[in-house]
Amino acid sequence: MRRTVCPRCRSGNRSCPADGVRGYEFGGFIAKRDDSPVLEEEDRFASAALVTCHPQRNGRVVARYGIGSGWRLEVRRGEDVHWVNEGRGPTDRDRELAVPLLLDDARGYHVCPSCGRILTIPEGEARPARGRRRPAQAEGRDLYGHAQGCERANQRPQPLALVARSAATTLRLLVDLPDEVNDADYKQWGHSLAAALRAGLRHLYMLDGAEIDAELEHHWTVRTDGGIRRLGAITFIDAAVGGTGFLERAAREMHLVAARALDHLDHPNCQSACYRCLKSYQNQRFHEHLHWPRIEADVAVLAAAAPTPVPLAAADTDDPRPWLDAYAEGVGSPLELRFLALFRKHGLAVDKQVRLSADPGGPFITVADFVITGTRVAIYVDGASFHTGENLRRDRFIRDRLRNGSIRYIVEELTARDLQRGGALVEALRRLGEEHPAA
Repeated sequence: MRRTVCPRCRSGNRSCPADGVRGYEFGGFIAKRDDSPVLEEEDRFASAALVTCHPQRNGRVVARYGIGSGWRLEVRRGEDVHWVNEGRGPTDRDRELAVPLLLDDARGYHVCPSCGRILTIPEGEARPARGRRRPAQAEGRDLYGHAQGCERANQRPQPLALVARSAATTLRLLVDLPDEVNDADYKQWGHSLAAALRAGLRHLYMLDGAEIDAELEHHWTVRTDGGIRRLGAITFIDAAVGGTGFLERAAREMHLVAARALDHLDHPNCQSACYRCLKSYQNQRFHEHLHWPRIEADVAVLAAAAPTPVPLAAADTDDPRPWLDAYAEGVGSPLELRFLALFRKHGLAVDKQVRLSADPGGPFITVADFVITGTRVAIYVDGASFHTGENLRRDRFIRDRLRNGSIRYIVEELTARDLQRGGALVEALRRLGEEHPAA
């Protein structure tokens, strides 16, 4: 199976460990009933625990929208999606017996591609020892379990992945990334935002969990006339034959989806992620990356205004230079760059991307977009942007801690509408700075 885009690596990276994975499509399986009770949610390990879906970014683009201060939505119909089931992770017993593995973190399946039988490796062969002979083959039976007459009879099984392909409708959230973003931060942001918006979709459109999938695609780099661009994407997949239409509607109503997601995240006694908010048994593979405070501000931005339709032809020449210029200036988005230009125009000195503590000598709890130089005035620009830093939270709770800590910061939250105030805004901020100098 050839994959155009691989979530394990950047696009086109031929050193990807998944590039040589054997994968086969099978026509069907024998189901066996299992009435074993499931007592705890954490015990519900899906049989497809290592399933990944690989959207191919083909199909036909039917709609594009702009959201926030530069993020984009794209709807495609008839996009090929490859579902790859790599099996569960290997057990200690598998490693002890030296059972052949598909990948270091995936056992794969020992299925014959010719006869479809599930194969076994005799223990004596899997773990050779001095003086131990190869197990004898029973008369009339294949050593590994191949069907009679199979063209691969008596061939040792090789682990493989189970593959299924389908044409689906997809909704892709595209984000420009700064060069310095690391994989850990990208995964925390992406998996958390995907889980939150998936919950919003389910609540708004009353969907069953199996009706919508969300996939964080690995970030990739493209070269355009405006320069080299680094992109990330969250893809929502409606795999129903012909599509159900809810993703096209969700693209137009992403602000409503995000509002439902915010309501879903409003719950007590959770500082990271739980089964009430982001965790589910379908996303167990990514539980370590889920962290709702990391994306609460992003969801709020998405909920603030409805997406704006973008002509299809214009989106194909979307200019990345505003984002590249913003990152080159050390700010997080084109909107922040516009505020920085306004401050410079009116002579207001600010420090950019400042890590703050609520108390002197305390740990950093947040990063402010700007701090007026020599003052206790912290400025947050609430627009769509990718904020780096694994442990730097930007939610309302943290901003309240800044206001009420022993340093007592003055926290100003700005949106795109505040740019219209121009010099009056800068003068108001300047007076704040004069009234609240740094200690």
